[in-house]
Amino acid sequence: MEITYSSIKPYILEETFENATARCKFQVEDEIYEASAGLRVSAENRGAHNIKNMARNTIIGRLRTIMTQVIRKVTGGGLVGNIASMAAQETVRQNVSSSSYSAADKEKAVVAAFKTIMHNLYLDEATKTWRIAKQFSDFERALKSNPLKKSYDKKTLARMLVELARADGQMSDKERKFIDTYLSAETGTLVDLMRQPALSAVELEEVTKEGKENVFMVAAALTLVDHELHNNEQDRLINYGVFMGLNEMKIEELIHKAQSYTIETIIRENRNLTREELYDLADKIGMSRDEAERAQVRYNKRVY
Repeated sequence: MEITYSSIKPYILEETFENATARCKFQVEDEIYEASAGLRVSAENRGAHNIKNMARNTIIGRLRTIMTQVIRKVTGGGLVGNIASMAAQETVRQNVSSSSYSAADKEKAVVAAFKTIMHNLYLDEATKTWRIAKQFSDFERALKSNPLKKSYDKKTLARMLVELARADGQMSDKERKFIDTYLSAETGTLVDLMRQPALSAVELEEVTKEGKENVFMVAAALTLVDHELHNNEQDRLINYGVFMGLNEMKIEELIHKAQSYTIETIIRENRNLTREELYDLADKIGMSRDEAERAQVRYNKRVY
């Protein structure tokens, strides 16, 4: 089923547009979801050049937004400040006019925001309505069953994410903006975190017993946002796991869950993913091709 603005209109509670971002609230059954997506000028208004790179960047952007939502869920909202501020807005379905974006551009952004919450939903084919999903991936089940509650765990996760983003010796503007979306007063600002010394073995060991696996798994998933797992990132990630007291088998299991979730997220964004594209993605994130196929099959079994 094609996702269009008219098809999701019954689920929209709020939509606001500011700073080239669409911020939305959706209600499905009794659950309210907050999501955002970047506003983009339609291709016909800017020239349809370099389409392949544009498509890849769009998927990466959506994956970043989805992962922001994931972090918000696992931390109970503790790491996300920008999107959560929508709760204070009382204007329902408010449209802020902008000469840069057409009504169609805004509708596309709302659709993109809705797509970031679709991992929580399924389409009831009989009624053609969206319902809350009851089946989840191993990654999602782990996060739902044990969200992070301790401030220390949340701040340690934030420090890990900043260090991983700088693992190659630099941090891009896109990475900075991405990290900023899930920092709060509880974690400190990006500048505060960048001034911190590297996490020590003692600091990582002190992450709570119940939080260690999910802290590690979320960090692993975020290293894959750009569809690549570089050696320096992987080495640092594994060291985090060792310092937290996770054994080799557990570390491999958690990385595998993050890889499978990445594969599933890309499939959700592009149902027509070819076998060659699947294999290419698996190679980039350090996952065996057989396991990537199995992740695809598991996803299809839950969806169809």
